[in-house]
Amino acid sequence: MAESFLTYTNKVLARMNEVQLTSTTFPNARGIQVQCQNAVNEAIRYINQKEFNYPFNNATETKSLTTGTVRYTVPTSTKTIDYNTFRLKKDDDLGTSGGKLRILDYNEYINNFITQEDDIVTTQLDGSLNDSATTITVDSTTGFASSGTLHIDNEKVTYTGTSSTQFTGVTRGASSTTAASHSDDAQVSQFSGGSIPQYIVRTPDNNYLLYPFPNKNFTIKFEYYTFPTDMSAHGDTTTIPDRFAAVIVDGATAFVYQYRGETAQYQLNMQRFEQGIKNMQTLLINRFNYVRSTFIPRSANYGMADLNVRVS
Repeated sequence: MAESFLTYTNKVLARMNEVQLTSTTFPNARGIQVQCQNAVNEAIRYINQKEFNYPFNNATETKSLTTGTVRYTVPTSTKTIDYNTFRLKKDDDLGTSGGKLRILDYNEYINNFITQEDDIVTTQLDGSLNDSATTITVDSTTGFASSGTLHIDNEKVTYTGTSSTQFTGVTRGASSTTAASHSDDAQVSQFSGGSIPQYIVRTPDNNYLLYPFPNKNFTIKFEYYTFPTDMSAHGDTTTIPDRFAAVIVDGATAFVYQYRGETAQYQLNMQRFEQGIKNMQTLLINRFNYVRSTFIPRSANYGMADLNVRVS
């Protein structure tokens, strides 16, 4: 049975020789009990902040791209992303064999490829669209050509006229695409470029963009590491494996002593806590602590000069 917020809290309370909680009394904890609850979460945060790439925080994101969209946001729980893992999912219907995306530096993108973003005009559907409608209502047609081709998901449509919020004279399923239904707020875009993405670019705000931008709703996948949220309910669990429960309890106990101002007990438990984290890093990530020699050997020239001085 997995260690829960309740069991972690009670282990800390036992070390402090305090009254333990039950699932019923857990929400009404007071005083030292609340301190122990807070300390458990603080210890888990501390462990997660000491290392970016714990395997137990690894996750895979599967992202359906939006036709005509260049920039995307990472999942809200992201701590760090392994950009070397970005790959395009194989999809015979969309004409892509899949494969790894190469990394492109953001400054190089700005210097050479940023103009791709100037080629795109977008709006959103105002209401759902069935697969036979010949008038398309959107939020605004500002910036769109008076006639031309639109991209909605994987469907292309042509139109012959516009009003402020509608495309008229629409032909569905243009360019051998299939007419389909589309949901409210689906993106409607117009562009002359776009293709199968080949590069992934990390943006300064720690999100990402694609070059070329997708001209169909391709799917990408990548690996990232999460920063879990705090536990709150008595039955909540942590991503940290149960075999490291003692490390969490050592850390939580140290923080409780810190709250109380008991410096000696805090330092003792904190030392055990830090050693436990180092053991986790060694076992889970093959990270070892090396001792580097500070001895500076004499050079051959120094040795000869020194010998000459003594001889003379």
